[in-house]
Amino acid sequence: MTNQQEGATLGLPSKREEMAGAQTGRQNCAGCGKPISDRYMLRALDLLWHEDCLKCGCCDCRLGEVGSSLYTKANLILCKRDYL
Repeated sequence: MTNQQEGATLGLPSKREEMAGAQTGRQNCAGCGKPISDRYMLRALDLLWHEDCLKCGCCDCRLGEVGSSLYTKANLILCKRDYL
């Protein structure tokens, strides 16, 4: 999903993706820029994230824990509550 309109709902996977070490190699987190060496990672906005790095830009809640959707508005990634 590349050209999303402001306020569009963007899907997260229903489950965490398990790293397939040899197949994916080391991927960098879109949030912190550090390599993801954890067993699990999140994919959102066609980018990979540490579970701790994908957070709401307003309330700082971890988006992987609050549901399977995230929202964007004014270049912020938001949870549903803060988007509404």
